[in-house]
Amino acid sequence: MATTFLSGGQQTTVNSTITELFPALCFNNNYNPKSPEDLENFINSLNLSSPKSKKTFVTESNLKAGKEFVVLKNKIRPDMRQEKIQNAYAITKFLFETHKNKSIEKVVWGYREKPSGIPNNHAGDVFIFFKDKSNYPAIAGISLKAGSEKSSEPKLNSYVKTTLSKPMWLKSAPNAIPELKKELWNKVYSKIPSLPKTITADNYFISTGKNESTKANPILISKMIDFFEADPNGFNDLYGIMNKVCREKLCEVINKDPKAAKEWIAQEFRLETKGEKIPLVLVKAIRTNFEMAGDPLADMIPVAKTIKAYLNNNSVQEWFVDVSDGKKTLTLLMTIRSDSEFRRAKPKGKLGSFISLKLLYRGIKK
Repeated sequence: MATTFLSGGQQTTVNSTITELFPALCFNNNYNPKSPEDLENFINSLNLSSPKSKKTFVTESNLKAGKEFVVLKNKIRPDMRQEKIQNAYAITKFLFETHKNKSIEKVVWGYREKPSGIPNNHAGDVFIFFKDKSNYPAIAGISLKAGSEKSSEPKLNSYVKTTLSKPMWLKSAPNAIPELKKELWNKVYSKIPSLPKTITADNYFISTGKNESTKANPILISKMIDFFEADPNGFNDLYGIMNKVCREKLCEVINKDPKAAKEWIAQEFRLETKGEKIPLVLVKAIRTNFEMAGDPLADMIPVAKTIKAYLNNNSVQEWFVDVSDGKKTLTLLMTIRSDSEFRRAKPKGKLGSFISLKLLYRGIKK
């Protein structure tokens, strides 16, 4: 029987766990692997509930999740799992080399909750606690990325609705989400063939529960599946319109209020921070090696005078944000895209995403 590999958000979470949790576990157990294969074998045999391993986790629920993800790594495609294990090996090398220069007490995984004393919105993936508390910094947050030398890994990995629900946008553009919902109905979802008149702009999807999760009208989903299977090109054409509507809405709110945009970038783009009580350091794994990424945007944002967002008209999903201090301009590479494909068994991607297409900041245009 064919193996079913993970996809979408679950795959992303397990991939991140490999590069974040595995190096922390190795370090806290004082195990410096000789190779990526050695690292994987060590993790497979490790007791995550041992005293040394438990230093890695903030809560028991994080420990439980870690155990589940260690098992789930075997459901990642073999080539991708091998790449992520290589990246984990690179990050482990970074930790032990850092330890040579400044002795580390422990490394904590910042999965759901942050360690005590660290703000919940800190962008660190793991946190290094140094033994010498009197010598700055006592704690450092590490933002980990993995890829090739020329790749641009997302530094913001969010969703359209999540972004428009951030405090600065709720204050600056409080009607952005209902406006987007209405425009998507008019330009996209109302165009799906054979929709009954009972489906309207108000009920084609609703937001439910404490987190206002999107609940799609089941009749609409059925008609979307029929449309996708009967006319995949027409379906993808509507997805292109949907994506453009979402990109235009983000550009609109950014250009309307550059001050809010500046706040959004400063808070959500995982900028490297220096001099703060708990600095954020960017580290990129490239196969079995690592590099200190650096971050010119972090230097630009405090002195930025203008911020302008606009579409890449040659792309279905890319857009740009120009950040300028009047002398120099940084062009930020932005993407809005589907998190997965659309199919009968799982009609969640493309049109099935509604106002929750993935939103990424991929780095600075070179």
